[in-house]
Amino acid sequence: MKKLAIALTAAALAGVSFVAAAARIEGTRDIKRYEQAAGAAVDQMPGGSMVDWQALDDRSLAVWTANDKAWLVRTDEACGNLMHTSSVQLTSRGGVIKSGSDSVEVGDTHCKIASIQPVDYSRLMAMDHRSSMSHHAARKAHKAAKPAKPAPKPEEQQPAK
Repeated sequence: MKKLAIALTAAALAGVSFVAAAARIEGTRDIKRYEQAAGAAVDQMPGGSMVDWQALDDRSLAVWTANDKAWLVRTDEACGNLMHTSSVQLTSRGGVIKSGSDSVEVGDTHCKIASIQPVDYSRLMAMDHRSSMSHHAARKAHKAAKPAKPAPKPEEQQPAK
């Protein structure tokens, strides 16, 4: 029974490691997209409300302040459990979030914002469209390249009547 408990614990930990690795891989792909669509760093961004957010790595996140307005926010160092948390907060003063003085809060961890970059939403969506189209084209090519079903072996053929 003890061996079973150890095996189940090991399997559960392996599953957690797999999920964590998958999140890191996905975040790595996403951060490159956001970096390509991001403009020059700015001193501040609106702090009124956060529509959505996505952790991109342990010190970067995409913050959506409107359905079509995203910001690439980076902290000065790795920020706690950013890749695995379900909730973050950004400090602000007077409805404005400023790099150098405001922070990303993950639980009890406060990480100073090092940079803020506006993300060109139309460019980001165009990259998503191209990526989706290239994925679709690759799938179509893969299907077309599949060999035809092999002819049945002589012993599998039905005798002619």
